[in-house]
Amino acid sequence: MRRLAENENLVSAGYPIYIVLHGQKGMSPFGGMMSDDQMAAVVNYVRTHFGNDYQDAATAQDVKDSR
Repeated sequence: MRRLAENENLVSAGYPIYIVLHGQKGMSPFGGMMSDDQMAAVVNYVRTHFGNDYQDAATAQDVKDSR
């Protein structure tokens, strides 16, 4: 499993949005369990914690567009 700290796949919010929505390998999809706002909050948390400091926040609209 790839670590979250300084993961280059988190540079753009689109990738983690897709992974959280649809799942990947051993990770279950959460798209049906959370609202667009909740999904954006999870992605923003991961992108601003664990040694990450990405300032361009994911929005609920970004999640909606990825569904």
